[in-house]
Amino acid sequence: MMASDAMSVNMDVIPSIRLEEGWRSNVYNSSTDEVSSFGTRVTPSLALRFTSMDNVMLQVSGNYEQIWYHSTEAKDANYDTWFFRIESNGAWSLAPTLTMTPSVYYLNSTNSSQRSQQVPSGDPVLPPVTIINYGNTNTEDFGGAVNINYLATPNLTFGVNGNYSEQRYGAGTDNIAGSGLTNSKQTGGNASVSYLFSPRTRLGILVAGNHQTYDNAPDSNTLSGGILFGYQFTPPLRIDGVFGMSYIRQSEAPGIPEEKTSSPSGIFTIIYVRETFTARAFGSYVYSGGSGYGEATRQKTTGLVFTDRFTREWSGNLSATYQVSQSVFSDETVDLVTMYGTAGLSYQPWEWGSLNLTGNLNRQTSNGQFGDTLNNYSALLGITIGKAYKIY
Repeated sequence: MMASDAMSVNMDVIPSIRLEEGWRSNVYNSSTDEVSSFGTRVTPSLALRFTSMDNVMLQVSGNYEQIWYHSTEAKDANYDTWFFRIESNGAWSLAPTLTMTPSVYYLNSTNSSQRSQQVPSGDPVLPPVTIINYGNTNTEDFGGAVNINYLATPNLTFGVNGNYSEQRYGAGTDNIAGSGLTNSKQTGGNASVSYLFSPRTRLGILVAGNHQTYDNAPDSNTLSGGILFGYQFTPPLRIDGVFGMSYIRQSEAPGIPEEKTSSPSGIFTIIYVRETFTARAFGSYVYSGGSGYGEATRQKTTGLVFTDRFTREWSGNLSATYQVSQSVFSDETVDLVTMYGTAGLSYQPWEWGSLNLTGNLNRQTSNGQFGDTLNNYSALLGITIGKAYKIY
């Protein structure tokens, strides 16, 4: 007789709708002549949540957001946003020795400041993303990646990652942040081998390659290699990352010579999980093709994320991201510093509804040809109505 392990998955369907009233300091995302206004935002959404027997969650969700501003001078700033997301809180088991971790996002918005709020920053599966604000320019962003790990022995793991991202831009506005934008695509992947030397320590090597394609600009290629590591300080606290070197080459084009350079590179994630509290710190120093300006950039990013459920009814979140993007092969084209932060407080007195208070800030400065200084602050108070329905 042959026997195999039985696998069980729970599925929940979660429809919801959020209604918010709020204030925004710069509805046109302009570096000059800022216009502030109160507005109403409606966001219907639907999520499918799958939970495995080992408590790994995989969620597929989508929402549509529409905002109407009340001030007469802000009427032309009304916008809508489509957002789709696939995310997981861990590795999804495909077989006893094979796991998969996916991460996918899609954003289409007439207000590019939504990129900072929606596009995932510091995701452990996706390559580091750009959080630049392009003003009131229609933006379409797509990114997807998957990690697949194969446990060859109890201590030896082989891993591969494939990723793809794309940025497209519609009609821009007159503000500087929304001008000079160039559609781009990035395709890449990596392979790794790691060994568990002790219950706490994992070490290995990782090699990666990426190809960046721009409309009306030279393509570029990036190769990276480094030491992969992971260390479990205590049961709640863990660090993972990779540090090494990256090499980038910009292709030759009419009137533009081939150029190449290299620099140290690295990515790390520190996570602390205890009961209902989660804290995560992340950072990266990489070459990126996602600046939006047809330029490869050297991108430095750091961030913090905190979430907690204080009581059965009260929960909160706080996050902040700081990013510097500088041109690799040009001294003037892209030199941007972006800071983004958000804080939220939620009170859930009913099973089917919660009250939410959210604040956001976005500040962008530039010493280069694009960007200039752009500030945006917002505060929203709303109610969310929704409920999870167990299908099986």
